[in-house]
Amino acid sequence: MKYVLFVATDPAGEPTDANPQAWVEKWNGSGVRVEGMPLRPAAETRTVRVRGDRLLVTDGPFAETAEWIAGYDLIEAADLDEAIEVAASHPMATAGRIEIRPVEPLGFGPGTGAVPHEGDAPASRFLGIFRTDPSAPPCTPEPAAVAEWVAEGLDSGRYLGGLALRPVEDATLVRRRAGELLITDGPYTDVPQWVSGIVFVDGDRQEVVDYLARSPMARSGAAEVREFWRDFS
Repeated sequence: MKYVLFVATDPAGEPTDANPQAWVEKWNGSGVRVEGMPLRPAAETRTVRVRGDRLLVTDGPFAETAEWIAGYDLIEAADLDEAIEVAASHPMATAGRIEIRPVEPLGFGPGTGAVPHEGDAPASRFLGIFRTDPSAPPCTPEPAAVAEWVAEGLDSGRYLGGLALRPVEDATLVRRRAGELLITDGPYTDVPQWVSGIVFVDGDRQEVVDYLARSPMARSGAAEVREFWRDFS
């Protein structure tokens, strides 16, 4: 079973001397970790919505919260118990918080669910994070319309893979505080706009915004444009 680990910040997190690279090497070596990357700060986010005929592009994330996604990892675990073990050993389980989300297989044809990473060097420049939005007019994306949008992105080179996620009711939150492992149901932060999927998108920022704006999900929810953090110097 594949799971996405959303690595999130937390003002209530505790300092830790644990080495994130050691965690990466351990789970890479076991074959559990498929790939993952940090993201540039949330302040650099652009949020894309389409409401009727209006394209709404705003600076910043979907909502002002103290907790924001700083990176993600994709793992393949035997079950949720193993996914919790992997997440609990991450340094950010102590310094932040980690949301575990089961992956829902995509059904849009060859190459549409492929992750465009080799090791920890993403082929795409951006990660698009799709979120639900209860304030949006009722609109359920039709699978055929999503498939057409994906096919357009494959042809143009914008779309380099994506992952649909099971509903937020299946989310598990993992934290360590004062040496105690805390496991609760739910996402990394308590907001009504939860993550429904992620997509790897290439191009410059405006090209990515334009492509995400054409997605059916931008009409029923919102799309955050987040850039991968490649420079660690």
